[in-house]
Amino acid sequence: MNPRSLLVLRRPIHTSRSLHFPSSSTSSTITPPPSTVQVGYRARSTSKWVKRVGVIGVVGGGLYLVDREFNASAITRSLRTAYIGILCTLDYKINFSPTKADKIEALHERVASRLRWVIDTNQGLYLKLGQALGLQAALLPKPYREAFGHVFDRAPAVSYDEVLGVFQRDLSLDPSEIFETFSHEPFASASIAQVHKATLKPGVGGPGHDGGGTVVAVKVQKPAIEKQMELDLFSYRSLMWLSEKLFELPMYFVADYVSSQMRLETSFTNEANNARRCAALLAQTPELKDDVYVPRVYGEAEGCKQSDRVMVMEWIDGCRLNDKKQLQEWDLNLREVMDLAISTMSAMTFSWGFIHCDPHPGNILVRPHPRKKGKPQIVLIDHGLYIDLPQKFREEYCTLWRSLFVLDVPMIESIAKKWGIALDANLFASAILLRPFQVNKLKVKKGQEKVETQEEKDKSQYEQQVELKRRLRTMLENEQLIPRELIFLGRCQRMMQANNQLLGSPSSRVNLTARWASIGYTRSVTGSRSLRTVGTWTWLKDRYQAVLFRFTLSIVDIAFWFTTQTQRILPKEKGGWEDRLQAQFETMAKEEFGIEIDDQVFLG
Repeated sequence: MNPRSLLVLRRPIHTSRSLHFPSSSTSSTITPPPSTVQVGYRARSTSKWVKRVGVIGVVGGGLYLVDREFNASAITRSLRTAYIGILCTLDYKINFSPTKADKIEALHERVASRLRWVIDTNQGLYLKLGQALGLQAALLPKPYREAFGHVFDRAPAVSYDEVLGVFQRDLSLDPSEIFETFSHEPFASASIAQVHKATLKPGVGGPGHDGGGTVVAVKVQKPAIEKQMELDLFSYRSLMWLSEKLFELPMYFVADYVSSQMRLETSFTNEANNARRCAALLAQTPELKDDVYVPRVYGEAEGCKQSDRVMVMEWIDGCRLNDKKQLQEWDLNLREVMDLAISTMSAMTFSWGFIHCDPHPGNILVRPHPRKKGKPQIVLIDHGLYIDLPQKFREEYCTLWRSLFVLDVPMIESIAKKWGIALDANLFASAILLRPFQVNKLKVKKGQEKVETQEEKDKSQYEQQVELKRRLRTMLENEQLIPRELIFLGRCQRMMQANNQLLGSPSSRVNLTARWASIGYTRSVTGSRSLRTVGTWTWLKDRYQAVLFRFTLSIVDIAFWFTTQTQRILPKEKGGWEDRLQAQFETMAKEEFGIEIDDQVFLG
């Protein structure tokens, strides 16, 4: 073979030439197998999703950081609440049914646990809102009462640098400019603010403070509250709306009223005005003016700048109202202490119409009277939450209390109807007094109550709770007529009852409150009721009711005295006067209306 021909055979094939294969159709390109196309498409699709997820993650992370650093996590808190709200709604819609009656208790526990987690995680104003929810939780299943039973006096403090930031932003100064000393660590921390102990510089504090050194309490609002407030309140209203839909109970109707009160509570300018007004009203009340004290608030007139987030007050040393050990060490009479506290709240309710609505033990201090040896003096602090009672409502409330003790059943039923409350007169009276009270004979045949109780036991949990909802909806038949003030009045009454319980029930709370109601009735309701003004029949009726009122109070006083003597003679006898009244009231509510009440939260 010719060597040249071998070279030709070995010549490589050039890529510029086309290679044709026999086919029914010709093409200039080679089509890859179908499997290769699918793999490539999936790869490109996966890549797009990875990119999208990455972008979403970066944007979401950026928004989270911005919200945390510049908005005090207000949006994150609201989204967290919304998530829990949606989760609870779905849980109820799916699992609250007659076919799952045996699992309803577990359902309540899950939902209550989630709500508690939201409050504990969000902190801040959510602690206050948790207290507001707790007011209505007393009528809800047990897990909800337990969930809201921990929201008092639990709030972490903020750093001193953040306190400095509040001073510089609101007052354009450093604490050292008006205070000789200022504690970096707070003396106390609550949900909205914290308190620092300080001393004034010479010349600050007005006349009598030229030498300086006056000890004061400086209340500083936590900086996050201002940023979080509106979204937190929106979340609260949303939860109330959701609760109404879940439980099919009228709960949302108080949401706007509570929200407006919460806004006022975050304003220290409003708190300072409340404190000054309370002090002025005490000065006009002879029965209390020497024995109840409101710490002085230092404002512009005293050389102390004030804002909505910084307030300077007189420092007072005292113990909590329920500190029984300290009161006994000071040799103070427990009954005198509680009588003063109850009288103060009663005067606010029935005489002033201006009420301190947060009378838990930490806001009512006690100290030995500075001028009366061996006597106590009550000191009122934290004046952020007050309500004004409209004149018409206050007159009706005074009339109601007096009517309960003169057994004026038509008047009691008339007031309940005006307030849109369809409730048995006995239970309505008991709910107002927080003690079992019978103004009308029970129309129940012998043996019927026992049969009904057994029937209730035979019902499933689902049936019992459906029946309870029906009864509560009937009770609150016209929510638009219900005075919103009753929400806070009921809370104050229950707190004072709890304070009395914690000291061993030394005071006859119901009688003392009723006497102040009678004073309020005489001063603000009756006006001139002389024989010539009202006529013979009305004048005689007034005299009869006055005698009956005093007689009823005397009977209750005798029962109270008998109970206290029994406790002394038989120390093993468990529970004081208030404990027994509360237990009887709870039993009455359960047996007559199907409501299980257990509001131990107020013992905080």
